[in-house]
Amino acid sequence: MPKYRQKYGQFIVEGRKNVLEVFHSDWKIVRILATLQGIEGLQLPFTPEIISRQDYAKISQMETPPGLCAIVELKKWNAEEIDFGQPVVLALDGISDPGNLGTILRTADWFGFRQVLLSKDCTDVFNSKCISATMGSFTRMKWVYGDLSVLLKNKNVLGCFMDGEDVGSVIPAFPLVLMIGSEAHGIRSNASNVVSKRISISGAGKTESLNAGVAAGIVMHSLFGQIKLI
Repeated sequence: MPKYRQKYGQFIVEGRKNVLEVFHSDWKIVRILATLQGIEGLQLPFTPEIISRQDYAKISQMETPPGLCAIVELKKWNAEEIDFGQPVVLALDGISDPGNLGTILRTADWFGFRQVLLSKDCTDVFNSKCISATMGSFTRMKWVYGDLSVLLKNKNVLGCFMDGEDVGSVIPAFPLVLMIGSEAHGIRSNASNVVSKRISISGAGKTESLNAGVAAGIVMHSLFGQIKLI
């Protein structure tokens, strides 16, 4: 629904979990729509507008429409609003799969890393698959798209590479930026120019690489453990 977002400055959030998260956040809800079947047996803290399944199917962005959605106003931040004094800021280079991006945001939220920088060609956070995969975590995140080599100039950046130092043996200096690249290309040359230290995830298998979401989760867990020791 990119044209819808551009025209109305709104996006659609579907499913009970995501809608409840938005309802209890500071994001502005324009309307909440549902089918009778979609809310059957649910105890909700709001009263949605009831529409037919046929009308809901016209606006749903899911293969199996859940029958409950919220129309929400977009938010946008600028680079000046990113607080690099926080222990960990996340940077993502070339993440094209919306499911992966949503999973990374959900995992980052779990560890309390709620600021994200994305390369200009990363997939849209407001993509329906990404929003769904966050399971509501997007409501607690702040993200900015831009040129990572510019945004991260003179920052303490840990970058994930195949040939880096094992993250389990690294004693990082906080605050820092954790950079993750795509499964296909890793961190590309432009973004790698601002990486201060290369780290990797050791393993014993023969698979070529880890899923980007899985890799991000492993490294974030390691960093979170280090933060708790401070």
